[in-house]
Amino acid sequence: MLNNKPEYYGKVADELERFLYDNYYAPLLDAINESKIATSVKLVNAVPSALVQAIKAGKVKYDSGIFSGQFNVRISRELSYFAKFDARSTTWKGNPPPEVKAASIIAESKRQELVDKMNRAIQSASDKVQRAINGLSVNNAVPFELMFSDVNDDLRRSGVGVMPEVTKQSLEKLRKDYDYRQRENVKGWTDEQASRLRDMVTKYQTEGTEESLLVLIQREYDVTTNKARFLARQETGLFFESLSRNRALSAGVRRYKWSTSHDSRVRKNPNGPNHKHLDQQIFDLAGEGGVVDLKTGRKAHAGQDFGCRCRKIWILE
Repeated sequence: MLNNKPEYYGKVADELERFLYDNYYAPLLDAINESKIATSVKLVNAVPSALVQAIKAGKVKYDSGIFSGQFNVRISRELSYFAKFDARSTTWKGNPPPEVKAASIIAESKRQELVDKMNRAIQSASDKVQRAINGLSVNNAVPFELMFSDVNDDLRRSGVGVMPEVTKQSLEKLRKDYDYRQRENVKGWTDEQASRLRDMVTKYQTEGTEESLLVLIQREYDVTTNKARFLARQETGLFFESLSRNRALSAGVRRYKWSTSHDSRVRKNPNGPNHKHLDQQIFDLAGEGGVVDLKTGRKAHAGQDFGCRCRKIWILE
């Protein structure tokens, strides 16, 4: 069964993930590390209370008479001297002594300083990544030779005897075209990426502690990783499907029979994506393919939709 597979797009996904990490997340983590270094220097030789330590570490936040964050036994005991616990909001409410207020003011100042650094890092990354995209090249991670071999083997199993050779110029054009499309994909994603990171910083500024910022960054990085794999898989799948059709046409094949995977995962929405009704239908390779979405009338060839597991059965005439 000839389909897109991890061996084709896995290394591309790694390259795209590394590109986005280097340009977006590394500067953010640098900003956090710089903030921690600056804070630790000022805490040398200081032996504050557990509550003050927690405030300076970002584990507890004080704002207008309300303490929120993470409370262990020692911190809760100190808070009980001047505040009352609100079980509904899981916060402590009260008027703290001067040293606690001072620690909160310093912590909030550090917090704002970090927020400013983060926003500058995001803006700098946005400017930098637009320039970096022009030099982005991932085609060396695409196993073109393996793809050609798999397509040729599939055609030979169908009875095609002679396969035309692929010229060096043709292969070079394929590589350039692949890079161009992936650059366009990444370019379209970066604005959304920057917007999500700015929203993350805003959320941190209004809600979280420094620890939660790391959690937020990890969550956004997971989204980015999934997006990188999506872009790699989608573009490689489109490329592979186009390659299989072009190689078949070059070998003299003009038509194919659509074959689904014949399992429960086949798309069969009566008012939307539907591949089931295409099973066993005949299509011209040079045409648009079959209607894969009954609602919109969108057409595609077998294997061309994202994640499509349908295959082409070559028809020799």
